[in-house]
Amino acid sequence: MRATARPGRSGIPWLKWGVPVAAVVLVAAVAAGAAARVLYGAPPSEGSVSPVPNTAGPGKEPGSSRVELSPSATEHPDHVAVRILLQTHFNSINLKRYDRWKTTVVEEKQRRQPESAWREEYRTTRDGSIRVLRIMPGPQDSLRVMLTFTSTQDPSDAPPSMQVGCLRWRVVYPVVRDSGGLRFGVGLPESSLARPC
Repeated sequence: MRATARPGRSGIPWLKWGVPVAAVVLVAAVAAGAAARVLYGAPPSEGSVSPVPNTAGPGKEPGSSRVELSPSATEHPDHVAVRILLQTHFNSINLKRYDRWKTTVVEEKQRRQPESAWREEYRTTRDGSIRVLRIMPGPQDSLRVMLTFTSTQDPSDAPPSMQVGCLRWRVVYPVVRDSGGLRFGVGLPESSLARPC
């Protein structure tokens, strides 16, 4: 005996109204998201922080501490989390908040740089003009974040090979996933270049 389709169960009638309704819902959701982003900016996230105000004035080094992303970087699915991580990291340095800095790095990095050494290294440092150029995949579900930034410091606190008051950096930071979210891993060899401003 040949089976016959039950009325209302055929895929054809559903496709006639289901696909257009799904398309309308999708378009409405995208439009609402875009409107909310324009009106309110990126959604707040736990641990998100505002940039430290630039007290040096417009056009002064090191520039704004607000983390900016290139169009290429914003295409990465983790770009919001990476921006929040970087903003917290640089704000911690600018405000000399070791307790907050520790939340941005893995435990091994904390052990390598205890508070006394950290305070000595960053005692006169101020970072700004921070721009993420690319976010790339790394080994074992990690990321590599390529960015540029400017640091000002007492020349005696600059690297021994370039003891100047202002440096422009190009770095690649390793970023790993742990139970607390994204964190900076230990440094990569040959991963940073600096030149005087």
